[in-house]
Amino acid sequence: MKRANKRSISRAPAGALARALAAMAALGAMAAMATVAACGSEELPPPDPGDMTDPDPLDTSAAPAPATGSLDELHARILEKRCSGQPGLCHNGQFEPNLSTPGLTYAYLVNRPAIEKPGLLRVAPRSAAQSLFIDKIRNRNGVATQMPLGAPPLEEADIVALEQWIDNGALRAPGAAPAPTLNNPPRRPQIGIFNGTTRLDGAGPINVAVGTTLTLRHTVQDFETADDAIPFAAVVLSSASGGDVVVTTGNDPHVGPTMYDAAGPMGQGDRLNYRRTWTIPAMLELYDKPTNMRRTVAAAGQSIGVAVVYIDSLNQGIVALDVSPSRIQIQ
Repeated sequence: MKRANKRSISRAPAGALARALAAMAALGAMAAMATVAACGSEELPPPDPGDMTDPDPLDTSAAPAPATGSLDELHARILEKRCSGQPGLCHNGQFEPNLSTPGLTYAYLVNRPAIEKPGLLRVAPRSAAQSLFIDKIRNRNGVATQMPLGAPPLEEADIVALEQWIDNGALRAPGAAPAPTLNNPPRRPQIGIFNGTTRLDGAGPINVAVGTTLTLRHTVQDFETADDAIPFAAVVLSSASGGDVVVTTGNDPHVGPTMYDAAGPMGQGDRLNYRRTWTIPAMLELYDKPTNMRRTVAAAGQSIGVAVVYIDSLNQGIVALDVSPSRIQIQ
């Protein structure tokens, strides 16, 4: 099990992203129409207080008390007072997870992978014993810090109440449906560029000669999908002079699939276990996807950028991608 927020992750499948952009455009058009209408009309007088009969949506004084042991009750009785009830407490929105409201608490905790231990869920429904949220509160299983940070631990009775809520299914409200199974976004890939076992990439450009064989490596990390089960991963080599380097055949000759390599070297906290080799030819064939045109140029003098992309699932999968900060300068 593995787990990615970041500037290089598209969090929605292509269809969902297109729908979101269309909705945003529609909302923008509606807002523009509303602005025009407002500018063309006279200012309305303020409403008569006697006509304001709609209830205040923020007035909760008449709301029934939440059921004992429900998330709403636990939040008001425990979490709000000790974790999130005012600015200055860690989880009032300043740090993940955001526990400032019961709804946000549910969204940030239930079936969400932990940051400190990516192989665990913050709250695993029906298993308080496997929930990092409880590990942090109880200061067990080698967690880095106990919560609440820098404050007295929670009372044992309060911890037990939280454990019971989790063991009973971690429901949003009594009688609610179980928490949905989530497709958590994959982490953006780390990229490594090697000549044999020597790593070349870093802060500056990589100077290599024609004929050099480079091994382009990267990580994958997704909570739901094992590394060796990632359905698709690839590199794209882009020339600063325009176009992508042709590295294979087919409809997308500029997309070079990478292969799983369990023996790959370690990166920063994860293994660079996907790879593709590329021997630099004397002449590069560059491909322009929008026009489907190709041209051939001398490799010497070309500056090549390395990008990596992978997807965590073929069914409504989420795409992760990144670009190496080091460019390949061919001598």
